[in-house]
Amino acid sequence: MRSFSIKGVSSVIFSAFLAFGGQSQTVGDKTLQAGLVGGVGISMLKMGTNYLSANGIGSTFTMGTNFTKSFKESKNLAYTFGLEFDIENLKYKKNNVNVFYRYTDLVIKTQKETVATTDKFFLLSERTYNPIYISLPIYLNFRTEFIGDFRYFANFGLRNRFLVSNKINDSGFTLDNLNDPLAQWVNKDNVDMRSKGELFVFNSNIGFSGGAEWNFAGTTVLKAELGYFYGFVPLFLDRSDDRKSLFILDSNLNKVYFSNKSTQNQVVLKLSILF
Repeated sequence: MRSFSIKGVSSVIFSAFLAFGGQSQTVGDKTLQAGLVGGVGISMLKMGTNYLSANGIGSTFTMGTNFTKSFKESKNLAYTFGLEFDIENLKYKKNNVNVFYRYTDLVIKTQKETVATTDKFFLLSERTYNPIYISLPIYLNFRTEFIGDFRYFANFGLRNRFLVSNKINDSGFTLDNLNDPLAQWVNKDNVDMRSKGELFVFNSNIGFSGGAEWNFAGTTVLKAELGYFYGFVPLFLDRSDDRKSLFILDSNLNKVYFSNKSTQNQVVLKLSILF
């Protein structure tokens, strides 16, 4: 009877130990981490037209959620994916040539659109875009074992982004009639302008990042990373002739329409909290 009691107690203790052991999983043993991410960065435009040039450095703010899933074969190799929102600020200015567009109210007109009596002309000095993208990043993640409370990693992969909305703010001069030699240019800021289809709806960049994870409580970690991303997909559509909106004047004062061309490189600092 006593032997049966000892065996029974031993079985209960052993079962409790197994249950406790399963619940006390360390962060280094987890195959899936998920959490929230936020970040800030700088954006650099590389213009592809002689009529326009980058106007300083733009900014980017990102927030969302991401997941890291380790491979079964190795805890040191994983992939990271997520859903993020990128809120950006992109700026450029005209070079040593006058750049114009035609507009009515908040709408920038294309070449093919019929000229209306309400149309005005704008001599562009500087332009700022404020696009919002949905970003679907996916990275290959190389990481060390935990050394104390820290683990170090490097990422390599893609950020595929889809345009949600965009606002344009322009600085320059407005004119009612471009063909009136007596008309006077008036200094003006055109705010919250719309130019349908100018920014390409899809944008992708490739890059790498590196950083560290700090296991500060239980299986919760704080992750910091700094990354560089090269934009190999153009920001702007190479529009057909009848859909272009920007133009210059040739020596005979004829309108010569052109498409904006640019790619984008970014440096981004991100902080994540993963569970």
